[in-house]
Amino acid sequence: MYPNILLFYPESARAILKYRNQTLEGALYNAWEQGYKGAKFPWESAATGREVCPEKIYGEEEIHINGDVMLAFEQYYHTTQDLKLFEEEGGWQVISAMAQYWCSRVEWSPEEQNYHLNGVLPPDEYHSAVNNSVYTNAIAQRSLNFAIELGTQLRIPIPEEWREVGKKIKIPFDKSRNFHPEYDGYCPGEQVKQADVILLGYPVMYPMDPETRRNDLEMYEPVTDIQGPAMTWSMFAIGWLELKEAERGQRQLSKCFSNITEPFKIWVENVDGSGAVNFLTGMGGFLQAILFGYTGFRIRKKWLKFDPLFPDDVKALKLTGVCYLGCKLDFAFTKENITIQVTKSSSDLPSSNLEAILAGTGERFPLKEGTKRPS
Repeated sequence: MYPNILLFYPESARAILKYRNQTLEGALYNAWEQGYKGAKFPWESAATGREVCPEKIYGEEEIHINGDVMLAFEQYYHTTQDLKLFEEEGGWQVISAMAQYWCSRVEWSPEEQNYHLNGVLPPDEYHSAVNNSVYTNAIAQRSLNFAIELGTQLRIPIPEEWREVGKKIKIPFDKSRNFHPEYDGYCPGEQVKQADVILLGYPVMYPMDPETRRNDLEMYEPVTDIQGPAMTWSMFAIGWLELKEAERGQRQLSKCFSNITEPFKIWVENVDGSGAVNFLTGMGGFLQAILFGYTGFRIRKKWLKFDPLFPDDVKALKLTGVCYLGCKLDFAFTKENITIQVTKSSSDLPSSNLEAILAGTGERFPLKEGTKRPS
């Protein structure tokens, strides 16, 4: 849900992050209890931030939650440039404690000359106690890179260990087949529960060429459990839309509608009606497929990228009130045109400094409040 909230309601997104600031003490305890330094945020949280998940394996092994929390902070910062949350309201303490956790949690492999994360449960919850879940390791690497970026921005000395682990953490990759194994020892064709490796493309945006991205989608689409949770197909949809396979993306998105139950259109976790009811993760995945799939929105360090693509039965999409750097913008996408209107300027960023740039040509279009800019 968080990226969708951030795109339209940054103040609400900020409140979500302040919750993490306020529960840091509990996260510090969670890490200490497992024998690690820093902060480990819980899979299921008490009001204090301590782990209360009734099934121990999730709280102990599904540690990618830390990277997911860090990604939320990163997306917020790049969307708002709000340093006050980090300088004055405890955000930096959270970021640095999570970076410390990753450095405490890794183990050096003398044989491979890189850092490993062993004994983890990846997003694919059918496989526990695996070594080097590619998603977990990649999100840990991204977490450390953001901690370094933010600390540099705040002029805070960065521990060399953060750079060392960030550079040398293992990211499993099969060069001969040009795809990412889900973890050390994964056998192609083995069933997985849900979207996992394909999350490297979105939301992690791990660097890879389009052919690798395609191979990951092709490898895991047929072995993902059709009975799995709803948000899975939204992530496959985003991946195919990113590769300009509109109809294939639409077919994947259509699968998640099986998780909507009558008569009140309530989302459930699994197709058979089992699992969590009023399943926010499924709803959030669907919204992301629209907001980050059809539009191609990507939150980058210095810009908000968009690259829309529609299947044949979608003619147009309008987004009203997108918030970026304190401005509000309306986007109207059709197959032929993109129109952007600034409806509110930021006092910190005059609308004269806001512009749209065509990626192919570098042509720049100034965006001024109240004026529509077609392209």
